[in-house]
Amino acid sequence: MRFKNVARTIVASSLLFASTLLITDCTSKITQEQLQELQELKRRESSLNDKIADINSELSKLRAELSSLNGDLKKCNEDKAFVEEKMKNWPDVWPDWSPNSENK
Repeated sequence: MRFKNVARTIVASSLLFASTLLITDCTSKITQEQLQELQELKRRESSLNDKIADINSELSKLRAELSSLNGDLKKCNEDKAFVEEKMKNWPDVWPDWSPNSENK
């Protein structure tokens, strides 16, 4: 969701910048106001690029965490399948053991 907002902001900034260039294309010199607006747009672009980098970093961390959790889930499912298989054979889970034999 945040990525969509960042993307929308980048698009809006780009459109604003492009419209500024189209409007001022007829003049041969840049005004002080246009220069300030251009500098503000560059600052906003830099800020948005930083946000994108932060979100991509967070996304990488979340993907790594998800991969780890999927590994844990797979191990749990394997353990569950083992226990369910042994429960099917209950009480003869270990057929070579008898309760009357002595432990050696």
